[in-house]
Amino acid sequence: MSLQPARPRWPLVTLRVTAALVALLALAQPVLAGGFLQGIYPLLDAHMMAAMILATAVLLSVVAALLVWRVGGGPSSFALRYFVLLVLCVAQISLGFERVLILHIPLGVGIFVMAEKFVAEVFRSKPDAASAEVTAGTLVEATAEAQA
Repeated sequence: MSLQPARPRWPLVTLRVTAALVALLALAQPVLAGGFLQGIYPLLDAHMMAAMILATAVLLSVVAALLVWRVGGGPSSFALRYFVLLVLCVAQISLGFERVLILHIPLGVGIFVMAEKFVAEVFRSKPDAASAEVTAGTLVEATAEAQA
């Protein structure tokens, strides 16, 4: 009768922190771009720097999501989603540098929506759901072995 230890909680906490940072940075991007369009021209540089920081935060979210999956026993879907978001952020930065605004602006809207949706899903995720299933499955197996 072997019971597996409970999965650690810190990977999910780490993902929640990085996901919240991504969501806040994604929220700041249209504000900075709007300020530039309003005539506050230094905000274009701030928009560029925030994009770099956003991409870095998304990369950290990919790492945190991988930890949730591999160490914390959570779903692999978080890692896949944040990886897709990372690829889109890299494309977005490239489009911004090339001033391809016809694609840059709609992609920015999509990135914003994805970031906000993902953070809501991460915070809705239960840390012990996957480990509870493993523990319950182990207990059922142990009970069956004891009765046999």
